Amino acid sequence: MTTLIAWRNLIHDPVRFIATLVGIVFSVVLISVQAGMLFGFTETTSGLVRHAGADVWIAARGTTNVDQASIQNERTLYQALKVEGVGEASRYIVRFVGWKKPLGGTQMVIVVGVDTRTMMGAPWNLTEGSLDQLAAPNSVIVDRLYADKLGISAIGDGVEIANRRAVVRGFTTGVRTFTQAPYVFTSYNNALRYTDLQDGAMSYVLVRAAPGVSPEVLTERLAAVVPDSDVMTSGAFAAKTQNYWIFTTGAGSALILGGALGALVGIVIVAQTLYAATVERIGEYATLSAIGANGRYLNAIVIKQALISGGIGFTIAAAIALAVAAASASSPAAIILTPLTIAGLGVAALLMCMLSSVIAIRKLMTIDPTSVFR
Repeated sequence: MTTLIAWRNLIHDPVRFIATLVGIVFSVVLISVQAGMLFGFTETTSGLVRHAGADVWIAARGTTNVDQASIQNERTLYQALKVEGVGEASRYIVRFVGWKKPLGGTQMVIVVGVDTRTMMGAPWNLTEGSLDQLAAPNSVIVDRLYADKLGISAIGDGVEIANRRAVVRGFTTGVRTFTQAPYVFTSYNNALRYTDLQDGAMSYVLVRAAPGVSPEVLTERLAAVVPDSDVMTSGAFAAKTQNYWIFTTGAGSALILGGALGALVGIVIVAQTLYAATVERIGEYATLSAIGANGRYLNAIVIKQALISGGIGFTIAAAIALAVAAASASSPAAIILTPLTIAGLGVAALLMCMLSSVIAIRKLMTIDPTSVFR
């Protein structure tokens, strides 16, 4: 019965009900997009680490994120290879350099040098070309998303990297970069030339554990052998990179603040609507109280109004947010909304609406049932 009364209260004034839904939809879409951008942001910043296929990363002391690393010498690699439990270890270069477009103009890129013996850290989501081409002289693989930015369009296009010839031999899809300098994958030997590094130099040592050896145990063993380096599991380094970009730079804080602002807007709009509807029908609530309805019954009406509004508003907002996320698939800033994220946002929307009902409930607590007889 309370559900029917709550529904009739809402549709009694359709203009106010629509205004409430608009407020909820705006709020939830804003929260959804901000949350989706935050998740997309964390996925992008740590993508190179998560897709590398390495169990342990050895970096120069003080490395804060995967894109900005100091150079190490090959002695670190040989020390790692001697550690019990190491299955494979390889050099890996991550370095900013200049890219010269075929028709003129330059673009900063991040050259990623892959040891083609192990293929740890190789490009993923390859849609054109073959990984076998990575080992060929002057071969590079880039993401299709940045083709226009790099001034290229097809396999076989020639460019210059640090004044040295390079040929596009493949394209990936969805390999984004947060720094706006696209990743350019190539072999370790090619990367040495493009970055002007000496033979044996590297940004990282990527380590794959032998069967039966956990990454955590291997990390401890390696740390004891290379105490002057930072030794981290892949998961730890991915988290470190994410935390750096989200919190240290403040970039992620803006997204979190935007989501909080969306929640605040939703709470204010729904609270104002429910309170106005309660005041407008205060006489009807007093009548219900006079004929025996207790406070719990009246409160249930208000709460169900909030839940109905929240449920309808969230359904509309989720559809809009998913459409926005789908549209972002071809943009540099991905919006990622998983089923778990959508479910969490649904719970958040309902909680937001229930919180908004508190002010209206406080008004009901002041009702005098005898007022209907005056």
